[in-house]
Amino acid sequence: MKALVKKESFFLKKFIQTLNQEMIPLEIIDTNGNKYSTAQQNIKYKIHIKDRKFFKALIAPDAFSLGEAYVKGYFDISGSIKELYELVCNRLLNTHRRRGVLTFFSQFFVKAKEKEKENIEYHYDVPSDFYRLFLGETMGYTCGYYASEKATMDDAQNEKMDIICRKLRLKKGEELLDIGCGWGKFAVFAAKHYDVAVTGITLSSEQKQYAEKRIQAESLSHKINIKILNYRDLGTKIFDKISCVGMSEHVGKANMLNFFKVIHKSLKKGGLFMQHTITTNTRRKKGYENSFLDKYMFPGGELMFEQDLVGLASSSGFELLNAENFRTHYIKTLNDWIMRMEKRKDKLLNIVSDNVYRIYHVFFIGSLISFKQKEISLFQNLFYKTDTDNSSTDTFLSPYSKNETRIT
Repeated sequence: MKALVKKESFFLKKFIQTLNQEMIPLEIIDTNGNKYSTAQQNIKYKIHIKDRKFFKALIAPDAFSLGEAYVKGYFDISGSIKELYELVCNRLLNTHRRRGVLTFFSQFFVKAKEKEKENIEYHYDVPSDFYRLFLGETMGYTCGYYASEKATMDDAQNEKMDIICRKLRLKKGEELLDIGCGWGKFAVFAAKHYDVAVTGITLSSEQKQYAEKRIQAESLSHKINIKILNYRDLGTKIFDKISCVGMSEHVGKANMLNFFKVIHKSLKKGGLFMQHTITTNTRRKKGYENSFLDKYMFPGGELMFEQDLVGLASSSGFELLNAENFRTHYIKTLNDWIMRMEKRKDKLLNIVSDNVYRIYHVFFIGSLISFKQKEISLFQNLFYKTDTDNSSTDTFLSPYSKNETRIT
């Protein structure tokens, strides 16, 4: 027992020594009440160790080991978790780990369609009441657009949806396909404000059920149809416009070319496709993965470089009309989510376990830091399916044009 305590003390002292060099005002209290501090006074953060398994995370501390220790409840933090995570992550932690041999080889034996449904259900088939408490009325689970400093989270989500509708030049009577339709708010917004017919597809039964209730409440069942459907199975139907808001992160690099080809096939000539997606600005080393993201939050998810997405879309027959980076808006969006999660923690814990709460909480904090550090961005890419007659020249007008008459 003494040897174990001595070993734990060694790792804590090494960790404290590292933090002290980075001037992080922190105190760690072990399971026996012993205190290890980086400073004599003005301690802003305290880590309370609740389980000795925490010490495994200190053998080679990184974003995965400490994130997993937090998720499993091996420690709690007094003070702002977001601030402390940012200080530690910014200076000390690597977010990428070498991919295990089994993980590498398993990808060749997994059926993509079945795995995609399993991955989506893992993340989105949490009760909708859980998401509602921190996402707000719109249930918008991706970047909003904050048009002013006074804009609320719901204002930002509604502004984002209107921007997408305007960029797509939606017209009365058109048919819109929304790939990865979430909880249905964008489908409702487009049908209600732009008078289009919407087909929304998702792989989450929880989302479909919630969306249909929302559609019924708005008396829009005659204009909106929500389906449990993989994008690969869209069939032969042709749509005037297509949107994909916060879903293509789940597609993965290996499947992205086919994803664009399916969309191109499903879109009429002269039609527009809006891809609203998180991109990476950091090149991973070969054989490495973001372990926490892959294991806990978005299994099967993969971020790509913006230039690679545009290149694949181009090789599928699309022409890029407009690309806009909303990175700073995602920082504000995540700040709002985190604040609401922390404020409504007790209510959230009545719906999900402490483990699930911690997964989302630390993931949002980690994502916020990645956006701040410009490791990742959020792009809206507007693509055009070339009309060989070039009869749809009005679609080439800038969304910023003061003389644009088709934007109302």
